[in-house]
Amino acid sequence: MRILASFFSCARFTLVAALLPLLCCCARGSGLPSELDHIPQNLKNEKLEVQGIYPDGWIADAAACSLEQPEKAQFLTIRGMVPIIAGNSDFRTDLALSIDGQNIGRQRIGPGKFEFSAPISRATGKRRLGITFNETQMLPGGDGRLVGARLEYIGFVETSLASDIVYSPKLQLGDAWGVLESFHSERFRWVENDAELLIETPQPRSVVLSLSVEPGPGIGAKSFELKLLDATGNAVGTQRVDGRRSVYFTLPALSGTQNRFRLHTDGGGKRSATDTRILNFRVFKIELR
Repeated sequence: MRILASFFSCARFTLVAALLPLLCCCARGSGLPSELDHIPQNLKNEKLEVQGIYPDGWIADAAACSLEQPEKAQFLTIRGMVPIIAGNSDFRTDLALSIDGQNIGRQRIGPGKFEFSAPISRATGKRRLGITFNETQMLPGGDGRLVGARLEYIGFVETSLASDIVYSPKLQLGDAWGVLESFHSERFRWVENDAELLIETPQPRSVVLSLSVEPGPGIGAKSFELKLLDATGNAVGTQRVDGRRSVYFTLPALSGTQNRFRLHTDGGGKRSATDTRILNFRVFKIELR
């Protein structure tokens, strides 16, 4: 009996000793950073498994890298610069972000600095980030590389202060939105008309779309009727916007991989004396409830 007890005691000790390295390895996680904030120095880390991002930070039409998503992260943020090449200040490209092959956001960008944040679902661990551009430019001076932009930062962040105007991971901005602007620590986007909203994840039941909206000089800064149209042009709902206020639209049960809606007004169209754009209304915050 003593021999058997001694045998089982040794066996337990051997099993624990064998499992310890595995447990420690799991506790340490992937060993990846959660952000790249010193580019191009960060790109030398082989654990990132970088593809399509050149050592000097320029990004090809399709790129990817691996990062560790912290438990409290709420957004994936990317910052960079689109160059003006051969005087082409009209160049535009669609920047799209994905995590583990799932699209999480898209934004149309042009020459100059840009920052885009997409809300993400809560998770932890190693994630594969994808960056794509639908249009590229050829670097001059005999370089010849086709690039979408130069990367300055990408990473997981906790606070919504680094976000765009979207605060729900199942919601994305489509076409016809103005550039992201900020004033007095508030972020917003101006809209001329028909700004698109994309909901890519099916909703089994009705959901409420919430927007913080304000009239602009395009409609004389007066109250107006804001319509939410579906992909066929039918009105899902109409809300009166009188000054800055929150409006709510109840969306029907959704199906398919992508549901498109448009924010539309029948009025407006006036040009401002101080801005060449038509600024019918601006949106500060969008979320699904």
